[in-house]
This record gives sequence, C-alpha cells and structure tokens, in this order.
Amino acid sequence: MRLGIIVNPLHARTHRAHHRLVTLLDRVHVRYRTVSTSAVRPGAEQARELADWGAEAVVVLGGDGTLRAAAPALAIADLPTLIIPTGTANVFSRALGVPNARAGLALCEEYLLGAAPTTGVPISLAEGIDADGAHRHEHFLSLAGIGGDAHAVAGHRREWGLLGYARGALGALFAPEMDARIDGEALRVWSVMGAKAARPAGPIPVFPGAEVTGEDLEFLAVVLAADSPVSRVGAWAGIGTSCVRGHPERDENMRYWTARSARISVAEPAPVHLDGDHLGEFSSLRMSTGDLLLEVVVPAAHTTD
Repeated sequence: MRLGIIVNPLHARTHRAHHRLVTLLDRVHVRYRTVSTSAVRPGAEQARELADWGAEAVVVLGGDGTLRAAAPALAIADLPTLIIPTGTANVFSRALGVPNARAGLALCEEYLLGAAPTTGVPISLAEGIDADGAHRHEHFLSLAGIGGDAHAVAGHRREWGLLGYARGALGALFAPEMDARIDGEALRVWSVMGAKAARPAGPIPVFPGAEVTGEDLEFLAVVLAADSPVSRVGAWAGIGTSCVRGHPERDENMRYWTARSARISVAEPAPVHLDGDHLGEFSSLRMSTGDLLLEVVVPAAHTTD
C-alpha cells in the first residue's frame, strides 16, 4: 500500500504525531511519502502531488485550515482521507469522532488493519465579492460566517492557541451590527453563519441541527436587539444561557433555518471566515453545499447509510 502524508509543520505536536505515525507505518511495512505545507502552499498542491505519486489514501496532520485547503483536491482524486488533528480547534475532526491526535493515530492503525470504515462528507462552497470587487470561490468543511464571528477569528492570535480564540471572541462581542439582505430579506444582524458541525466552539451545541455528513447547512443569523453596552451584555448572557441549556433556538436573538444555500449581502464590507481562516472583508457571500464529496475514514460509530 502507498500512503501519502500531508503535514502542517506549525506545531510541535504535529512533529510528535508524525514520528509516531511513521513508526507505525514502518512496523506494518507500508510505503509512504510525506509532504509539508507552507503559507503559500497550504495543502491543495500537496494533495495533487501525492495523487500523482500513486497514493491509495492520504493522512492529514494539521488543523481545520490544512484540511480545508487539501479537501477539494483529495475529493477530486477520490482518495480516502485520514485525519490526525494537531490544530487548535479541530472542529471538523471532532465532529467525526476524532477529537485528538491520539485518536487519529489509533484510527490509522485500524484502517491499515482493515477495521475502519469511511463516510462521504460534502465539501461546501463559499462564493462572494470581496472589498476590492474581486469574485472569490472557496471551499469549507465545518463553518463559514460573515460579520461578528469573523471579527472573532480576525482577532485571534495563533501563537496563543485556544486563548487566542477566546481573546478574539471577547473582542467581537461588541462588534457592530450590519445592515444585511439574506436571500432578499432585509435584516440588521451581528453575524450570519452556515454550519455543518454542531459544536464549533467546544462542547456547547451552537448548531443543534447541523450534521457534518448531511446535505444541508444549518444557518444562523444573530440579531442583537441591543442599543447600549449594558443591553448588549444582557443579550449575550441570554444567548449563553440558552446555549448551555441545549436550546439556543429558543433565544429571540438566534434565528435558525436549514437550507442548501443562503446568499448574504451587506451595506458595508464585513469580515468573512471559513473554517477559522480569515479571508478579509466581503460585500456579499453565498454559502452552499457543493457537489464534491470527501471520503473520510471515521470510527465505526460515525458511519452513515
């Protein structure tokens, strides 16, 4: 068997996980090739290179950004994909039952022994016009957003890890609302998000209806009817309480719907993120479920019919 390995070398934990993986591959006599990502080559070219080499499956050691970059090329090449999550949030792998590098390594061993199944995951599309008027066409796997949640991503400092995300989130709580049109409906919102993962921010199900293997996206428009800092804090406290109780949809500020796509335009350009990657500011964004299907190796409990 030929196994390709894509490594994001940013974190020391990636190097440790890679060492354990190649030790396993040497033990079971699997031929492999490792390629590393960089800021200018984040994963797509490496996936195509491994497909050309003749890889029969590919292991991705990295986080959500590395997977996002490599996923379309892996799907086009029809390569089973194994995930050893070594990023900060690892939203996509957690949604598939692979919460950490140890679980990813164990799943790799099961797969090599013929005991781990695969499931198809739709790769979603994000199409829009950025602040410079350029048309952008991108992909995402777990979560996309425009507005306040993207402010949180923009404020994240990667060297701080999870603390960086917390810092960015706190700074975004008072991000300004936007005058937006969502599929033609005028609405003043803090943010609009489309999700395939129920828990993008830890254990709390912010998107209770989202399914990573489902055909639809769960959309959320956060409408903060708050005209002062004190009322804004009160609104966020109510949202937090509803989320912790497991029923965020009961909060009047949280407007959910499920669809294959949604188009958002804003009066002034607003920040956009895909799977935690800040893309800059956009004047419009369409989020939709695409046609590409990524074949992912998962624990048996996460397979679908």
